[in-house]
Amino acid sequence: MKAALRARFTIAIKDVPESILQQWRGEPRYFWVKIPQPFRQDGQDFLFIVAQFKLINDVKFEQRGAGVLCQTEDEAKEAFNNLNARSKGHAVVVQWPGFGHVAWATNIRRFVHEIGVFNRNLSDGKMLWIAIERETDQDTLEVKVINRREAETQGEANYWADKWQAEYLKEKKSHFEHPEKNIMPPVPSHCVALTKTDIEDLGKAKMIALQKQWPRCFEIFEKTKSNPNLKIPDQEIEDAYVLDLVGNGCDVGMATGGKKIRPDMQLISSLHKSAENYAKRGKSKIIDSAIYLIAFNWELGWCYLSDEQLAEKLCEILETNFTAGQVHQYRYRTLGLVAKHLPGLPPKSP
Repeated sequence: MKAALRARFTIAIKDVPESILQQWRGEPRYFWVKIPQPFRQDGQDFLFIVAQFKLINDVKFEQRGAGVLCQTEDEAKEAFNNLNARSKGHAVVVQWPGFGHVAWATNIRRFVHEIGVFNRNLSDGKMLWIAIERETDQDTLEVKVINRREAETQGEANYWADKWQAEYLKEKKSHFEHPEKNIMPPVPSHCVALTKTDIEDLGKAKMIALQKQWPRCFEIFEKTKSNPNLKIPDQEIEDAYVLDLVGNGCDVGMATGGKKIRPDMQLISSLHKSAENYAKRGKSKIIDSAIYLIAFNWELGWCYLSDEQLAEKLCEILETNFTAGQVHQYRYRTLGLVAKHLPGLPPKSP
């Protein structure tokens, strides 16, 4: 059994080698600890604590943030692994109409959303009904109450629970609906709207465009996609992200977030090579930018344009001449996108 810790712990230490203290100094870090005496909470005894601790004056650890109580060592190790994993960075794809990127995300949390009705007997013999909406952090077991309403009847409590459920589903639906419904311009004459299949193809096209700019990250994405049980070392993922950033023209200092580059000659050599390759890319860099612009502006109205009009758009943005034939190759052969204008005069550029 595990439970959210509702107390603060300080752990005294002594006779710890300097080499170990050096590893513990700095930012708080997660530990799982077996305590000498059981800690009692809510009528249960717990022998293990999992929480973030910070070393203070080299003689004690002070708890930082939420903690988890566990009754068994296996539970403590599981909680430690889950909490430690979410404090690490993850390379993730972020995209919406007009923009796409690979980002470095940390502190990714897992929540369970619950809406329910329960009752309890009062001292005067009456029954109190309670409707509640809450979120539970799956890793720390912390509970956040979003809504709570007391009622005299079950029907009244159900009313509030149903109301909150409808609001939650409406908000959830708005997040998952295709945003192009809100940002797509009206369909011009001599054009047809994007279909469900077109939207699915566009999703693939966007990934193709991003893969050209983030090849190392996507290589890791493909590995984990084909083998979900594959464990990629955290350092390998972070190196791939930084190398792709530099390969896209980002300064090394910005790519590493201001942190010092670890003294790894292979990494330093790879970063230098990525920076050189970016400087030498020339035309291929422009082509990748054109492919990216086509993919991420497609649902914003570019799908209604002819290849000639798209060439004019790209020329204006990238200050490079493009032919209709080149655009056709990028749009159709590379991205697999089908223009939505009908034969005849194409619409005016949006």
